[in-house]
This record gives sequence, C-alpha cells and structure tokens, in this order.
Amino acid sequence: MHQGLTVRRHDPHRVAEPDGWTDFVAKNRLGVAWSWPLVHAAAAGGRQTALIGTLHDGSAVAGLVTGRFIGPRIGRRRAPLAGILDIDSLTTSCFPGIVTAQPEAFGDAVHAVLAAVRGVQGVLLRQIIADTLPAVLRRPAITREGGPIAHFANRFGDFDAYAHSLGRRRGPLRPVYNRLARDTDLVVESTMDGELSAPVTPLDLRRLVNLVVDRHHTRRWLRKRHLSEAVAAAQVGTPGVHLRTYRDRAGRLLAVHTVLDHPELPVSSAWGSLDLADGGRKDLWFHSNAELARWCIETGRAGFLSGQGSLTEKRRLGHELTRQWAVLIPSSPRRRTAPDRQQTSMPSAAPD
Repeated sequence: MHQGLTVRRHDPHRVAEPDGWTDFVAKNRLGVAWSWPLVHAAAAGGRQTALIGTLHDGSAVAGLVTGRFIGPRIGRRRAPLAGILDIDSLTTSCFPGIVTAQPEAFGDAVHAVLAAVRGVQGVLLRQIIADTLPAVLRRPAITREGGPIAHFANRFGDFDAYAHSLGRRRGPLRPVYNRLARDTDLVVESTMDGELSAPVTPLDLRRLVNLVVDRHHTRRWLRKRHLSEAVAAAQVGTPGVHLRTYRDRAGRLLAVHTVLDHPELPVSSAWGSLDLADGGRKDLWFHSNAELARWCIETGRAGFLSGQGSLTEKRRLGHELTRQWAVLIPSSPRRRTAPDRQQTSMPSAAPD
C-alpha cells in the first residue's frame, strides 16, 4: 500500500518546471506526452484553470497528476468556487491524468488527490481502463463507459506483413500508395527520417489543425477543441515531437502530422490539412498513419496510440480498440470547504 502519498500543487502559469518533474518522466520512461514544455503549454493556454501536481511518498516524487477545474470562478487564474475537478491528461486523450511509479499505487494516488482538493463537488477521472477500475472504485462513484481508445499493435515482422493483414490487395493502403506515387507535385518528409527541408511554424500547425477541427466538428453543443498558440509552439519546438509534412513542389504546406515519441508506444497527436477545394490531397491521413506503423515496425516499438477519433477509419488500418470509463467520485460534505479556507487549512496543497 502507498497510503502515505500526498499531492503538492504547482502554479500552472509558472514557466519553471516543478522539482523532480523531468527526472520522474525520464526515470519512468513516460515519453514526450508528459514533458514539462507540453504540459505547461496546455495548462497555461487552456480555458479552464489547470491542476498541476506532483505526488510524493515522503520527499520523493512518486507520480504526477494533471487536470482541469470545471465550474464558476471569479478570475482566470483562480480555481472555481464550486464544480468538478476533471483529472485528465492535458496533452492527449490516450491515457489518464494520473501516472505513478508503481502501477499498484494508482488507487492510493486517487485517494491523495481527493484529500488534497477543496471546494469541488467531485473528482472526475477519465481514460480508466478495465484493469484500473477496481483500484478507483474503492468508494461510491458514478461510472460511464466512454468512447474506446484506438491503438496500432505491432505484431509484424515487416511493413508488407502489416499491409497484407488488412485484407486482399493490402486493404485500403494499395490505392492510397498508388495515388501518392503518381502525384509528382507532392513532397513528403518526416523528422523520423531526418531534418525537414523547411520548418513548420506554430502558425502553420495551428492553422491546418484548426481547419480539420472546423471541418469535422458537427456537434454544435460541444465546444470546438482548437489548438492553442501555446500548444502549437510547444509541439513544433519540443525535442521528441516528430513531424511529418506534405508539401507541393512550390513549398506550400498541405498537411502535417505530429507524433509524441515514446520508447514503446508513441502517441499520434495532431493532424492538420488543407481542404481539397483549397489544394489539399486525398488520403494523406491514411498515408501518414500507415507510415507511422511502418516506423514502429522498423524501430521495434510495440505500436502507437491513436486516440478516440475517426474509429471507423482506424479500424480499416487494423487498429484495435481498448474500452475505457469515466468515473465520477463525489466529494464528501466535509471536504467541500470554501476555496479561501483551503489556504489556511491545507497549506501543503497551495500552489508553489
């Protein structure tokens, strides 16, 4: 058991990383998705007040936690007067907002978070997979199954074996590769293979990604998740974030794909492309995801995480789906103290 875990909260707008953050990420091989530049950019540039915390077992960092406070507030940088603490990864939809050095400590980490926050009606945990559910459901809670998370599982000796596994004539890949091979005005480059001949600017990335968001956002009651300036700048400027670009011979950027590297399971992150009517190309998304699978096969990675969107298309590419749940744990009445009392009753939980 790890019942001695405590949470130390940090100012999400502070540029300097919390003590021990980078060392913990490196020691536990968490990859770029937990790197401080990306987490800080998502926290500082987000619309809701973010929670950034380190979990401690004594003085040692034993885990990390991120999330967002959802509810009414009196200032942009203030926690809400009441509402929900949404524990979620700030950089990807592929995994939860809590990571611990020891997997069996996850439930105790949740307990530590519940003990550290005040003034909220409950804590919502996202991306909880079946193996983790028992550790989370130690107290009364409301659970709801969310959309599954897709991933490419590398079980192949080479790219041809993968392509043939998709069905007769390589499934959807044969027409894609044939079409791109005939396009003499297309230049494809990736930092996985070397340096890009032309850099991608934050403005380039943000513009193309937000075009895709606008193109596919059909549910008007949901907020569009546009890429912020801060996150775009962090993605193009952080080592370990790979870029694949598609340009015409004149140098115009047609599409871009960002990948958050990891020793075993990289994360397919942002995708942006021009509309076909504006000179974009068909099936570049399929090509980039297939090339990411090729890279994982050739470098011996276990696969890659591809998130919750475009599941039909991802299944055509042989991606598998993992079920996940959201768990809402209501706060007990004695923990719903006013936020201003938190500063005196729990100084250890105040931002540093």
